[in-house]
Amino acid sequence: MLALLKRYRELLLLLVLLVFSLVTYFAHAKRPSEPSRFDKLILTVTGPIEKSIGWTITGVLRTWQGYVGLRHSHQRAMDLNRQVIDLQVQQQELLQLKEENGRLRQLLGFTESAPERRYLGARVIGVRLDPKGLQILTLDHGSADGVAKMMPVVVAQGVVGRIQNVMPGISEILLLIDRNSSVATRVERSRARANVRGLNRPDVCALDYALRSEDMIEGDLLVTSGTDGIFPRGLPVGKVTNVKRNGRGLYQAADVVPVVDVTRLEEVLIITSAIAPPGASPPSAQNQRQEAVK
Repeated sequence: MLALLKRYRELLLLLVLLVFSLVTYFAHAKRPSEPSRFDKLILTVTGPIEKSIGWTITGVLRTWQGYVGLRHSHQRAMDLNRQVIDLQVQQQELLQLKEENGRLRQLLGFTESAPERRYLGARVIGVRLDPKGLQILTLDHGSADGVAKMMPVVVAQGVVGRIQNVMPGISEILLLIDRNSSVATRVERSRARANVRGLNRPDVCALDYALRSEDMIEGDLLVTSGTDGIFPRGLPVGKVTNVKRNGRGLYQAADVVPVVDVTRLEEVLIITSAIAPPGASPPSAQNQRQEAVK
């Protein structure tokens, strides 16, 4: 008998364990709400391990989902940022087009107000505003487009200057503010005559040859007189300021604030010809070269 037990001890141990398991199962089936001490011991030992495993798995899943979501969110943010930049660029382009359209409308309105003149529109492609040198703007039209020296250059607000140098594809404007520039003018209110001379400053010019006896006050608008053979009459030039009448001398002094800010010009009009009114005689060559200021 003992020998038989030794021979089949593994099988007997397996049967004992199987029987113990079945007894435990049926005992739990009858009283499922009352765990045994053994069950409590097992739960006490395995509970923290299960929680740790659960937290680890949950944390890994959340981290992975967060990474994937963050990656997608980052890509969406980059796409949205590019769209915002594109919209901002488009907005700036539209604003520039709107401003340019406004300027061109003003120039068009100016040309329609004086149909007796012929105009050529041009863009400013170069700027040379040297305080000690020439005050010149370069235009994208030249002799190949019909531009010639001494042609007046204007915008809707008033006088800009005159053509100084001409090449086949470009030309240069000697600005009103240049110290070599002098424009014959009249006071629009009193018709008093004077000259406006540049001082190489964009904000102010000098008033020359204004007789002390002439009626001239602060704020008077000076317009071209048309007597210098270059500019048609009636174009705004500047406003009188700082009027000074000395006790002696023939002339009074004053400053002139130009009506055109030459530092902001982008488009201009070149007056290529003016149709004389019926019955008017063309000016002589001598009158075209001289400024009638006296």
